[in-house]
Amino acid sequence: MKNLLFLLFLILLTSHSVVAQKQLKRQRIKALKTSFITNSLDLTPKEAEKFWPIYNMYSDSIQSLKVSLENGIQRKIQIAGGIESLSEKQAENFISKMSNIEQQITDHQLKLINELSTIISFKKIIKLKKAQREFNRRILREYGRRRQLGKQRQ
Repeated sequence: MKNLLFLLFLILLTSHSVVAQKQLKRQRIKALKTSFITNSLDLTPKEAEKFWPIYNMYSDSIQSLKVSLENGIQRKIQIAGGIESLSEKQAENFISKMSNIEQQITDHQLKLINELSTIISFKKIIKLKKAQREFNRRILREYGRRRQLGKQRQ
């Protein structure tokens, strides 16, 4: 019984540690992204003060929608037995749900642009789009590089 309790405690401690590490990694990436975008847009302190709350609000909601699009719907398809076992009606429903979420993402992106246009110029909004793409490319390259290093060490 003591061994079982110790094992349970060890599992809980380990899982908590893994979650904490993931959160730290996300926070670090978010800080790097904030710095990268601020530098790319050359935001003044006044612009940054107004820009970041709006950007973060929409960015978080867009990210949440993307996760529900990718993970939520994919999981539901797998629970239904995979794509091949879907009926045409089920597939139509999934497409409808996916389209709805994609429309919500587009709506949030348009609202973000409209709100940011009252704070920064449209040129800076274009720079923002470019900076977001460049940051994502850099993160993916770094992830790929680290993954390759991990494979080489094995």
